Amino acid sequence: MHLVSGAGSMKTHCRLSVAFLAWGALTVSVAHADYLVDNAGDPLMTGLSIPADAATRGMWSAVKPWPLIGLHAALMPSGVVMTFGSPLGNGVQDGRTFDIWDPAKGFDGTAHYTLPQAQQVDAFCSAGTFLKTGAMLISGGSSGASGYSSNASTLFDPSTHTASNAVAALNLPRWYGTMITVPDGRALMLGGAKPYVVDAYKDPAAAIANNNVSMTPEIFAPETGWTLLSGATSRTAFGPDDNRWWYPHAWVAPSGSVFGISANRLWSLDVAGNGAIRDLGTFKGAPGNGSTTPNVGATSTAVMYAPGKILQVGGNGVANQQPTASSNQATVIDINGTQPSVRDTAPMTYPRQWASSIVTPDGKVVVTGGSKFADDAGTSAVYPAEIWSPATGRWTVAAKAAVYRGYHSTTLLLPDGAILSTGGGVPGPVNNFNAEVFYPPYLFQSSGGRSVLAARPAIYSLNSNKQDYGAGITIRLTRSASLSKVVLIGASSSTHSFNSTQRYLELPFTVSGTTITARSPSSRNLAPPGYYLLYVMDAKGVPSRGVLISLGSEWTAPPVQPAQPKLTVDASVSLAPVNFPGYLVRHKNYVATIDQVSQTSDALAKLDSAFTVRTGLADAACYSFESRNFPGYFLKADNGAVGLKIRNNADAAYAGAATFCARKGMNGTGYSFESRAYPGQFLRHQNYVLQLQTFDGTPLFKDDSSFSVVPALL
Repeated sequence: MHLVSGAGSMKTHCRLSVAFLAWGALTVSVAHADYLVDNAGDPLMTGLSIPADAATRGMWSAVKPWPLIGLHAALMPSGVVMTFGSPLGNGVQDGRTFDIWDPAKGFDGTAHYTLPQAQQVDAFCSAGTFLKTGAMLISGGSSGASGYSSNASTLFDPSTHTASNAVAALNLPRWYGTMITVPDGRALMLGGAKPYVVDAYKDPAAAIANNNVSMTPEIFAPETGWTLLSGATSRTAFGPDDNRWWYPHAWVAPSGSVFGISANRLWSLDVAGNGAIRDLGTFKGAPGNGSTTPNVGATSTAVMYAPGKILQVGGNGVANQQPTASSNQATVIDINGTQPSVRDTAPMTYPRQWASSIVTPDGKVVVTGGSKFADDAGTSAVYPAEIWSPATGRWTVAAKAAVYRGYHSTTLLLPDGAILSTGGGVPGPVNNFNAEVFYPPYLFQSSGGRSVLAARPAIYSLNSNKQDYGAGITIRLTRSASLSKVVLIGASSSTHSFNSTQRYLELPFTVSGTTITARSPSSRNLAPPGYYLLYVMDAKGVPSRGVLISLGSEWTAPPVQPAQPKLTVDASVSLAPVNFPGYLVRHKNYVATIDQVSQTSDALAKLDSAFTVRTGLADAACYSFESRNFPGYFLKADNGAVGLKIRNNADAAYAGAATFCARKGMNGTGYSFESRAYPGQFLRHQNYVLQLQTFDGTPLFKDDSSFSVVPALL
């Protein structure tokens, strides 16, 4: 099965912002597209063996090897995924090894880049969030393997793949703490304790007497380091009772305060000044082996699926060791008012502890993994995913995974709309050095009694990948489509059954042809500054690939990797297909072909294969190729055929059809050239003839569409 037209890699490129270019008598309007989205292929969407029911139940990939146990997973601003939690190939607790996986490379041998012993800070069971520089602040972890302090922090710079210890230490130990970004951009740390005090709930008085748990939040700014919020000390929110200190679930509320769930308690925190905390009461009974199995405790999972609306599911355990039956209950908590509104929704089909939850571009919630009893990987293991719809309040049982994912497993929303599922173990009952990808049903459509990949809307460009609050976002599509939504989803940072950075927002928008005009959130309370995936959804509920953007004027834009390839304007060059050594693109009777041309060829062959690189006739960030022996004639696409055509200022479509945007070569070598007039279509040689075709996801297409740019043989 091959990638459909328009689906593409999330790699993105900067462009010049140009209003008009004058070419003789013709004035060509050029889109204000500062950020160009590469529509090359996605290896995670190619070669899939799609089951017949994928359009209703989704599907899982084959089990793929993973170099470590990824009990922490985060989507970096560049689109790569960082996981950490164990050393390479070892099932021991040690968070000093960071692994970087590039989804654009699939699961081949070059997709992982690992930093063993990356820093002298142990990030095992830590917390993390991004700072305005784009670096990830990781704090509070520790393990017996290193003995490093759980007060320590590190800054991981994804642009250089380096970690720094030059970060102020926390005031209190924060093993198993939660960190989020608040509206003013500071990082807030909640809960946590001294390492391995997992039994604090058994003797709360002793835990408090020995200062084992950290009941006072603290907040970080690069200029001041960590500051305790001494006015917000709370045993109710962060104390040893029922292990409320253990990865509290917390979000910025629409009011600007921080709302949290700790075990079965609800609370609200004001981070201004010295801080202040308000107890909002109990929403369910305490976890344990009672007559009911409430969806509470550290073994539950929760996600903000709409502004101020939280789905809290599963659990009924305060710690990994507690032998309790799991909960299938699900509760919606609405925090848009002055007091939270709590109501149960339909229960899951399967009770689960240590499940993971993800909000997806269609606004639904996907829950995966977990066990019907404690962290049992035997007969209690739960393999099917379940999908909750806010519109109906009901669950749909989806496809089955192959591997048990329980304690210390993670999920993460990828830019292409699929979900990475990895980790589990340290301690067991499994140590998973593997990963799977779940493809939700929205990626498929039914056709002739089977499921195939759905045709997806595709984003061609944005006015910027750096947006401020209340600003207009101009989105250009590769082709017109009937749209239902434009959404932002917080880029994932997940551990211990809680994704602390995901939140979902629909943006107001209008459509004119292939141009969408949307507006970013007006309030930092609705969307704290940081990194978000932007998706558009068509009328059938199929999402585009997501594009990573930053939100907040002070926030660094996501890095552009790789940079857009540059050609030398006015240079005399030839285009050499990388898979046909000794061949060059040349024109014969105005038709573009590939032919053998060398230093010993006749003068006409050399001249026919020589082109002058010009600034793109329709876009100053792209290029046009003018014939050396037919000045005024350019390579131009016409209904898929490519040949020489004289420049025609009276033809409004000519400039776009004769303009090509340089991309990194699809097969990893040289360049590929995407049509400016037909986004998603690339120059390709087939049967020795140069054509313009839509990328089909095959390795042959990648080879046929990759060219070296070499000096002309003149």
